[in-house]
Amino acid sequence: MTAPAAAPHVPVPVPAAGPDSIGSTPAVPTAGTTGGTAAGTTGGTAVGTAAGATGGTTAGTAGTIGGTTAGTAGSAAAGTEASAAAGTGTGIGAGLYRSVMRQHAKGVAVITAGENAAPPHGFCATSLTSVSLDPPLVSFTVGLHAASWSAVEAARHVAVHLLTEGQEDTARRFAHGGPAKFGRATRWHRGAHGLPVLDDALASLIVSVVQVMPVGDHALVIGRVIEAALTPAPARPLIHHDGAFAHLAFPSDGL
Repeated sequence: MTAPAAAPHVPVPVPAAGPDSIGSTPAVPTAGTTGGTAAGTTGGTAVGTAAGATGGTTAGTAGTIGGTTAGTAGSAAAGTEASAAAGTGTGIGAGLYRSVMRQHAKGVAVITAGENAAPPHGFCATSLTSVSLDPPLVSFTVGLHAASWSAVEAARHVAVHLLTEGQEDTARRFAHGGPAKFGRATRWHRGAHGLPVLDDALASLIVSVVQVMPVGDHALVIGRVIEAALTPAPARPLIHHDGAFAHLAFPSDGL
C-alpha cells in the first residue's frame, strides 16, 4: 500500500499568548566556556568532556560524582562568561529559538487539576509526551508563572484531555487565564479522584503525579497513567503549528 501524501493543514490565527500560553516550550540552556580550564574533576582527575578550546585551553562539561557537582572555571572571567552562555544559549536568541520550535506540529491537550471539592484549574498545553510504556508514563510542562502552577504543584492526580478539531474554542479558553475556563461554555464533570474532566475530548487520561522538576521557567511533570478512555465517536485531533490551530486533512476529504 502506498502511503498518502502529506496532508495540508489550514491554520487558524491564535491570539497572543497568555499566562497559560499554548505551545510554550522551556528553553534548555547550552553551557560553554571561553578560556576556562578543564571542567569536572574528582581528586584531580579530569572527568569532563571536552567542549571546545580558545587559545589552547580546553573547556569541559561538568559532571556529578557521588552527589557533588564537579567542574570549575579556570578563572573568574571564564566562569562569568560560561554562566552567561549557559543562561541564554550560545549563538541563539529567544526569538530564533521560538520561531524554530513553532515549526514543530503538536497535538493540543488540556490538563486539569483540583480534586474533590477543590476549585478546578486547567491550562492548554502542547508539551504532552509519552515517556514509557511499561510502566505507562507521560510528561508535560507548565509555566512557573502560570495561573495553574500552584494547583499542579500540589496535585496528587491530574486529568489529561486530547482535544478534537471541533474544540478550538475550548483550547483558546484554557490557553488564557480567567474564570471562564470552567464557565457555562465548558462542558465538564467531576470524574475519577474528583478531578474536573472535560466532556467530548478525543481521549482522556487520569495521571498519578510521580515527579515535578523545575526546568528553566517551566516545571516538568512526570506522571503514571492509571486510567484511559477514548471517545466513542470517531474524531480527528486538534493540531497546533506555527502559532495557529490546524486541522488534519485526508485524501477522502477531496482536497
